This record gives sequence, structure tokens and C-alpha cells, in this order.
Amino acid sequence: MDISPATRADIDRLVALLGGEPAAQHHVLARWQLQQSGDATYLLARRNGAIVGQTMLLRHSKYPEVSEDPAEINALHAFIQHEGIGTALVLAAEALAGDWGRSWIGLGVEPVNDGARRLYERLGYQLRPGPRVIDRWTEQDVDGTVLRAHADECDYLLKPL
Repeated sequence: MDISPATRADIDRLVALLGGEPAAQHHVLARWQLQQSGDATYLLARRNGAIVGQTMLLRHSKYPEVSEDPAEINALHAFIQHEGIGTALVLAAEALAGDWGRSWIGLGVEPVNDGARRLYERLGYQLRPGPRVIDRWTEQDVDGTVLRAHADECDYLLKPL
């Protein structure tokens, strides 16, 4: 498996594959814009040339209440479960955060997402003391029209690097 930052060709390919899903297309384009701005890296996992997973690594937490100022894993998704893709993406994100000189890495996980939480805890992430964070995000059409707003309560997990 190969994990590397997304390229413009990857973005074009993902947007084309998601032709009937405008909200998903918007997320791909927004992740690309964040990478282009230097505020994040959009990591893609590939196996035999096919994209099998993705995550964003933000240079700083998007949650103002997280005072440790970690690099932050966001929107991790292994397209195939139980084949080590999620683990590989997390390890690649940790390595990149270390390259950035970060001391901590963190992420939000919904309390009902037991499988993801088990993965993160197995990799050494621990619950950050204090209140849960609220993950606020929107589903948008490709033109930016908001289709649905979310405010999901999440536990925040941290790991020293």
C-alpha cells in the first residue's frame, strides 16, 4: 500500500467518480483547497493504483478548546474495512505530523463509533480530559450551497509524538 498526498489528477479522478454525489464532490474539492493553502495535507491510500482510503491531516486543531495545539487527523475513511488501511493512514499521518515538528496529534471521534475508537486506542490515543468537542461541518453542493449543517458531539483523543 502506498500513502501520499493527493495530486490534482487524484482530485479530478475522485470528483469524476463521485459524479452523482455533489456533497462528496464538495468535500474532495475543499480538502484539495486546504492542501493547496498549506494548512493541511490530504492523504490518499492506494493499493494497486486504486484509491482505498483517505484522511486529512490539519496542521492545527480545528477545535478552539483543544489547548494542546496538536496536528489533527480529520475525516479518516478506509473504503475497505479490516485490511489495515485505517491503521496505515493513521501511521502515515503521525509520521507527517512528526516531520512538521509537532509534539501531539489528535482527532475527534463520535462516541458511537466503537470501531474507530478501538483502532485509535490500539494505536496509543487517549481520551483528552475535559468536555467533548463539537464537530461542526456542512454538506454542500459543488457550487457551495449548504445542503445540511451538522454539529456532532465527539470525544477528543490525543497521542504524544
